[in-house]
Amino acid sequence: MPLYCDDLIGSTADMSAEEFGAYVRLLCHIWTRGPVEMDDAVCCRIAGVKLKVWRRIRGRFDTCKRDDGSIGLSHPRLEREKMHRISHSQERASSGRKGALTRWKRGSADGSAIGSAYGKPMACHNQRIDTKSTVVPTTGAREAAPAPEGAGLPRVSLGLAEEADDATARNRAFLAQYRRRNP
Repeated sequence: MPLYCDDLIGSTADMSAEEFGAYVRLLCHIWTRGPVEMDDAVCCRIAGVKLKVWRRIRGRFDTCKRDDGSIGLSHPRLEREKMHRISHSQERASSGRKGALTRWKRGSADGSAIGSAYGKPMACHNQRIDTKSTVVPTTGAREAAPAPEGAGLPRVSLGLAEEADDATARNRAFLAQYRRRNP
């Protein structure tokens, strides 16, 4: 979903922070899943607000037809942007197909679109790779390294259960140390 900051801030300057958050949540939901059903409870749940807040922002959304034929809520600008993105994507795909067809017609009989390979292999492909690297090659080893001062929370390991338990213990220790320094 494209985000035009000036337009968004300009069109929502009269909203409270809670209304703005609900509005953006609904826009994101509509962008990814299509128009929402015309049910206040559903809209409140998606927006994460109470009915009173939803009723204050309800007027910014218009009714439209959903894929299943029912009436739903969407946003006019969002629908225009979505149609623009779809048409642009189709245009680029068509252009790509047209260019590929042109290249294949010029190609050789062996199926190559170009007819010959580009250049020669780089010299580094024939050289021995230095095995003494300073880069840590695995996630597990990287997780074991202590976080630099002020680096934020350590990463959570996505490996085995023992690694996850170890990461949880490190996270708890880090949080305890952080809370002692920043009461």
